[in-house]
Amino acid sequence: MSNTQKVKVLMACSDASGAAIERALHAHVAGLAFHRVHRRKELDRALAKEEWHLAFCDLELADFTALDLVTRISDEGIDIPVVVVNGTGAKEIAIRCLMFGICQFIDNDAQYLEGLPLMVDVLLRRAGQERERRLMEKRLRESEELYVDIFDNTSDLIQCLGPDGRFLYTNRTWREVMGYSELELQSLTLLDVLHPDSTLCCQDRFRRLLQGENLSCITFKFLTKSGETIYLVGDCGSLIKDGGAISTRGIFKNVTDTVKAQEALRITEARYQALYENAPDIYTTLSPTGEILTVNRTGARLLGYDPGELIGESAAKIIHPEDQQRVFACLERQFQQPCPGEDIEYRKIRKDGSIFWVHQRATLEPGGGGPRMLVVCRDVTDRHDLEIQLAHQASHDALTNLINRREFERRLQRLLSAESDPADRHALCFLDLDQFKVINDTCGHIAGDELLRQIAALLQGQLRSRDTLARVGGDEFAVLMEHSTLNHAARLAEKLRATVGSFKFHWRSHRFSIGVSIGIVPVHAGQSMVDTLTRADMACYTAKKDGRNRIHTAKAGTE
Repeated sequence: MSNTQKVKVLMACSDASGAAIERALHAHVAGLAFHRVHRRKELDRALAKEEWHLAFCDLELADFTALDLVTRISDEGIDIPVVVVNGTGAKEIAIRCLMFGICQFIDNDAQYLEGLPLMVDVLLRRAGQERERRLMEKRLRESEELYVDIFDNTSDLIQCLGPDGRFLYTNRTWREVMGYSELELQSLTLLDVLHPDSTLCCQDRFRRLLQGENLSCITFKFLTKSGETIYLVGDCGSLIKDGGAISTRGIFKNVTDTVKAQEALRITEARYQALYENAPDIYTTLSPTGEILTVNRTGARLLGYDPGELIGESAAKIIHPEDQQRVFACLERQFQQPCPGEDIEYRKIRKDGSIFWVHQRATLEPGGGGPRMLVVCRDVTDRHDLEIQLAHQASHDALTNLINRREFERRLQRLLSAESDPADRHALCFLDLDQFKVINDTCGHIAGDELLRQIAALLQGQLRSRDTLARVGGDEFAVLMEHSTLNHAARLAEKLRATVGSFKFHWRSHRFSIGVSIGIVPVHAGQSMVDTLTRADMACYTAKKDGRNRIHTAKAGTE
């Protein structure tokens, strides 16, 4: 207490007792401020209004006793020393005060009051020391509560262990994660919660901690009460006293979710790699420049290479030269603006030079490290060949391998629908074999079919590459001569007639001479296809009617 601060003294005494006490103290104790109360109301107001350093009280007053004062300050936690004046009331009250811990009693006589200043000094000093002690306890309690609150509300797992490995302290997070109560941990050691995988390394670490070493970023595997594996990472240290470790402490983060996520990712990546490597298709990843970054084993094997022979090479190495421009243009579009469904088909080249057809699907891969395109190519050679075969069968005659009537009419319609050019001329010839029915009736249909095949080959050998020869009926053929005048068509028709006329068909012991009747009509853009075919058929009929093995041109003139 500072020298300038007044010592407030509450005097719950009679005037006689109060005056005697004040006289005894005035001369010897400086800085005392006395306040007298005689009634219960005055006492209540004084206790409620002020903080007192010392109180004197008679055993009995008009409407209250020393016991009332003692019980009041005890109930309200008022911390002041109380001195009771003997001889001012019933002895039973004094005994009851002793039971409440009051042990300072004085007699109201000159000899006793002479030592009162020394008693007051001692009481005030003890009261000050007691207040300091209680204040210190309060601060320690508040500090402890603060740290306990911090420890219990952190997401970290905190533990303190004794030298024998027993748990001295765990925070709430540790207990919640591990599933143990404080009571259960009293009988457990570190070994009881360690995963078997961590036992050996943890024993070594614990010895090092007891020797005073600090360990950083160490990992543990614990087993919860339910048997679940928990992954922890953190720092450990020890408390050293008198040269020895009396406890170790560890502060850990629960990284179980992270470890499990990483493990799941590793499994997923391994599965993806296995699928990638063993997929039945060709899997490659390409850079924007077309460099092969990766290729799966199956794909490399289909191409006839080892994977190392392709990585770092341009994709052009395995693409047919005629298809490279189209393929790289498609990949460039996909890099610039990915468009799902832009699939293409093209030819790849194996290491041995052989060619096969693939169906390609490209997908831009997400993630860092620069853009990469995942390209999946499936071998569609069989399907492609089948489509070509079906398309050929749909447009060609199965017996002679010439184009059939439908394909012939399609090509004729293309000429008729083209923009008209007066300088551009075309011609159409209809050919009907003479004596074909005789051979069929004499030798049978097999002989007739063989004759048709041989005649088709004869006729094909006399035509230009841009002329179209078709079988349009049983023994009927047609020739579409593009960019040809009627004069040229007539000369070619005569060549065809002469070739067939000089041909001898041999079938077993039989030899046959045959002829061909030919009708020629000009073809102009804008004409009707039905009219054009009808006129050609009529011209052929006229040639046959006029004596067979001759040519009839529907329109005379050189044109």
